[in-house]
Amino acid sequence: MDAAASADTRTVHIHNAPTEKVLPISDKMARTTERLEADFSKLEAKILRFPHGLRAIGGDGDRYIVPSVVAIGPYHHGRQHLQKMEEVKLAAAYYFCRSGFGAIPRTCVLSVAGAARGCYDTDDPSLTGLCDADFATMMFLDGCFLLEYMARDTSPVLLNRMTQSTGPSIEKDIFLLENQIPWLVLEALMVTEFMSTDVHLFVDVMGAKFLPGRAKAKGGWCGRCIPAALRRWTDESRDGGSTGQYRPPHLLGLLRFAQVGSMPENKVIITGFPSSLSSSAVELAQIGVRLRQSREPWFGDMWFRRDLFLFGELSLSPLFLNDVTACWLVNMAAELASTSGATRASWWLVRSDDGFVVSSYLLVLAMLMDSDDDVQQLRAKRVLHSTFSNKQALRFFKGLAQHLGFGGRYVALLMEIDSYKRHRAVRIAIYKLFYNSFKAMTIATLFSIVGVLVGIFKTLLDNKKH
Repeated sequence: MDAAASADTRTVHIHNAPTEKVLPISDKMARTTERLEADFSKLEAKILRFPHGLRAIGGDGDRYIVPSVVAIGPYHHGRQHLQKMEEVKLAAAYYFCRSGFGAIPRTCVLSVAGAARGCYDTDDPSLTGLCDADFATMMFLDGCFLLEYMARDTSPVLLNRMTQSTGPSIEKDIFLLENQIPWLVLEALMVTEFMSTDVHLFVDVMGAKFLPGRAKAKGGWCGRCIPAALRRWTDESRDGGSTGQYRPPHLLGLLRFAQVGSMPENKVIITGFPSSLSSSAVELAQIGVRLRQSREPWFGDMWFRRDLFLFGELSLSPLFLNDVTACWLVNMAAELASTSGATRASWWLVRSDDGFVVSSYLLVLAMLMDSDDDVQQLRAKRVLHSTFSNKQALRFFKGLAQHLGFGGRYVALLMEIDSYKRHRAVRIAIYKLFYNSFKAMTIATLFSIVGVLVGIFKTLLDNKKH
């Protein structure tokens, strides 16, 4: 028999797979919805990966996403360039326990390790191969390291290893979205007998870096009443108090609360949408709107006011921008983007508007910047203080703004500016004409003066030669 005939008579055996119970589509829909809603209800307490859609704002080489010195939590724990800090963590834990309580602090962490693990994406590769014992040890060491670092009251050797040349990098790392441990771990270690670290004051001091010239006031860290408010709310929440409705998910969440938690409720009712989303700093100056820095003690304050005759005034919280604060802004924005739907119902975010207070502020700054001249205008008005060049600051804000959600405060402010433009169109046109004419005249006058001086110097040089 030839090959073709053999192929024709070949017998194919089909093995039927065991039958599985197929759920009706209605049951699948109900079960899936129940699971998704259960996950969503826990979203606010989760420690999430940096949103994939926002990775473009993570900086060159993901410098605003990946820690540069120390790994906190499991997501970046195995990176090679972070291993040197692991021995520092061991030393930090040693000093943390040296008061004679021995393994008791670790026992406290063991009691919450299961709940802490549930705060991460359990399907993430960094956790799938990590046993419960190793995870609990990681939480213990990372928690001790953070509290020792915040206390700064430790061995000179340890303090040197923690801060010398790496201090700013550690400050940046411990507020990265992917580099967090659950608040409940720190809470378990912050028992009076073990530790007297004032975490709330530390976070407030860090947050003061956003507000230039506002950090120190007479008598200490005053002018910002947040530490007491933070301590009251977190302590009451931990003790089961009836009014304690806020509990930070982690340090980054606490930093964000420290910036906007005391902001008064925004009572502006939004009834429409502005016709224009762009008003640069230079354009506002041309139409009679003056920029000024707000003196309110919270971050992200902004409001617009019209004078009786012509002028308007835009007040904004001043911002100090360097690589550290830029990193914090990116990660606060990423956290908001990840949890805004779940956090919108939280009491403090409703008080502070709609959960997009930080985004609204950053969007307004980005709106004001269309060129280097706009950035320079913000510097001149002392709204922006930065170690970045004008081009770097412009690129940072414009790149960030593309990925931020519109907040109520942002829309309300644009509506105020839009109303100012529409209702004072004639007066604005007259003012703009005089403004540009005066500016042109000033430049022409300057050139005339320079021409006269050049003529005088030339005459003097000619006379000297003769």
